[in-house]
Amino acid sequence: MNCSPTSQRVLLFHNDPASALTMTSVLERAGFQVVEGHLPDLALHELVHDPPCLILAAEGAGGHSVETLTRNLKLDAFLGRLPLIVFVRESRLNDIDWGSLGVDDFITIPYRAEDIVHRIRLCLSRLTRSLDANPLTRLPGNTTILAETTSRIHSQQPFALAYLDIDNFKSFNDRYGYGRGDEVLIVACRILTTVVGELAGPEGFVGHVGGDDFVFMSRPDTIDTICQTIIKRFDLVISDFYDREDRLKGCIDSVDRRGNKEQFPIMSLSIAVVTNERSPISHPGDVSKISSELKKRAKALKGSVYVKDQRSPAVTALSTATDPDTELPTSV
Repeated sequence: MNCSPTSQRVLLFHNDPASALTMTSVLERAGFQVVEGHLPDLALHELVHDPPCLILAAEGAGGHSVETLTRNLKLDAFLGRLPLIVFVRESRLNDIDWGSLGVDDFITIPYRAEDIVHRIRLCLSRLTRSLDANPLTRLPGNTTILAETTSRIHSQQPFALAYLDIDNFKSFNDRYGYGRGDEVLIVACRILTTVVGELAGPEGFVGHVGGDDFVFMSRPDTIDTICQTIIKRFDLVISDFYDREDRLKGCIDSVDRRGNKEQFPIMSLSIAVVTNERSPISHPGDVSKISSELKKRAKALKGSVYVKDQRSPAVTALSTATDPDTELPTSV
């Protein structure tokens, strides 16, 4: 759920007007807007067009226990989708079945009003990461990838961004099923995170765009070695995912996107590398445009390859490599 700094609304359910007033004052000073709610007479239609980012609910609001209060909120089609932080007495902590309660966090009573701000921000940050993460690989998704790309562009420091695509993945899925396809994606994730972690260190980043498309980033001076190592490790293990007959043939029988019978080679990698090393990049859209052109070139080549952007103000050049000991050929 999007919660921009100009629209951070918090829906507050509380049984103590004095505490609610103090809490509202603290939250408003921190930049939040507070809307007080009273179940069951809450006018939901007033919230739909400018929904809250989060609900704060104190045990005793409306005369309900935290269990009843939470159940009523979660059963509501609109409110049940919002992250929920509850206030409970410290003496009740061991009496509550937190695993089934369905809340995102709790704050014990008594509390410091200032701590509520930190817990809200942590909860919203955790929710953003959770919603953005790919459910299979748990890698950051498109929102984080865009933010990371934008950050590196604005830093004006040298960086390299690589888009990775698994060739012939669809035909593999059609032949062996999505379960085995998911295993391929998990292994690809492990290879990427391990290699980028080893060679790029804290300056590395790996994201999962979706399906068989991944992104990784590093400094330009490490990107070649990273690409070469990823390709070498992927090619070393990928044939193990095929049945012996297909492995010996070096291909599988399947159909193309038009339904025509065709033979598809063992899966390989196409990697498109964009850098700001030779020519500046001012917008994430530039990265997408350049990488799309490079990926087409990579997919036209056989086997696992990477194609590197070597633009300059006067010349645009491409280089490809499949072996770290091979001199990179260049075309203009």
